[in-house]
Amino acid sequence: MNTIDQYKFEENGSEISFMPNYNFLRTLKWWLAAGVLVAPVLYYFKNILSEKALVIAVSLWVVYMGYFLIDLLFRVPVKYIFDKREKCIYRKLFFTQKIMNFDEMTYFINEDSGGYYYVIGKKRNQFVKNYRISNYFSGSAASRIKEDEFQNTILFPVLDALNVPMNRPQ
Repeated sequence: MNTIDQYKFEENGSEISFMPNYNFLRTLKWWLAAGVLVAPVLYYFKNILSEKALVIAVSLWVVYMGYFLIDLLFRVPVKYIFDKREKCIYRKLFFTQKIMNFDEMTYFINEDSGGYYYVIGKKRNQFVKNYRISNYFSGSAASRIKEDEFQNTILFPVLDALNVPMNRPQ
């Protein structure tokens, strides 16, 4: 899967849009299917396991399924829209919300637990409220290749549309 498909990147004359977490959709569907298949197994073992062990197993299953459903419903479908006509950036989940104007935006790299990712935010409070626009990257060679693809196919076209100065690798 190439980078444009991983981020569901779309560019037309008036706007650029992409979904930073779209590539997790396939993985989440498999883990959700695995979680659904656990339910009949728990039902089968309900007479074999003790009551406390069954309560613990069902509780873990409920938490497991809850996390995946939350990711599937609230994390994956987030879409960022960069509207060139109105010079605004929108975040779309269930409804479209204006998050900032082009001239208010800054981008930076945020480091988190051994990895890093690209984020955007308002210049004045970029560390208080920011929005992740890329996957996590590490220092490995494969991750550097994915980061270069992200930069060339998504980040640089977005920054060009916003007229944001950037340092491109030579």
